[in-house]
Amino acid sequence: MSGIGMLFNLATVLMFTFYMAADAPRIERAVRSRMNPHRQEVWGWVWDTAIEQTGGYFYSRILLMVINGGLFFVAMLLVGMPVLYAIPLAIFEGFVAEFIPAIGTYLGAAIPILLALVVLGLPEALILLVWVLIYQQAENYWLSPKISSNTMELNGAVAFGAALAGGAIAGPMGAFAALPVAALITSIVKNSGKTYDVVTSSKYYSDDDIPDPQATA
Repeated sequence: MSGIGMLFNLATVLMFTFYMAADAPRIERAVRSRMNPHRQEVWGWVWDTAIEQTGGYFYSRILLMVINGGLFFVAMLLVGMPVLYAIPLAIFEGFVAEFIPAIGTYLGAAIPILLALVVLGLPEALILLVWVLIYQQAENYWLSPKISSNTMELNGAVAFGAALAGGAIAGPMGAFAALPVAALITSIVKNSGKTYDVVTSSKYYSDDDIPDPQATA
């Protein structure tokens, strides 16, 4: 039941996102009409950045879905799963794994593994299970942070930490929404305020203040 509830929540978020995107220009214009010209410029930048970063988030999810599903498809073929079954199962596993955070990989792989157990046998099902466990670790600690940092201009450690924090605060849907929010905040911080050149430590001292290593030896 919890898996069905997650799928329902995901469908709700996707429908809300679709209608918001379809009506976005009118919503933005209505909000900006309540602001003075300077604030309109700031809001316009924030709005465009939010759309860009959110688009980068979904692009990264789709890219991970293709990689995950493609490799899982190859793994199923190697254990002897018929192509007729492997194609839809790989698409299902890739989508569920990438768009349901944290436990999505295991939910998406459960049905293919059970089917492999029935159709092929226990050894083949165990091979698929081992592959899912290995891939999940590789994606969590290397692939997902690297892709997220490239597509969203978001540091890999920040991307990973944001997903953990979002999941801890608001569950799976919090983890789902954490990356675009973190990317937006990072962009605002990076593009606002003054910045200064970083000086080396030697510039803090004059030549007379730097101790002589031979004198102290």
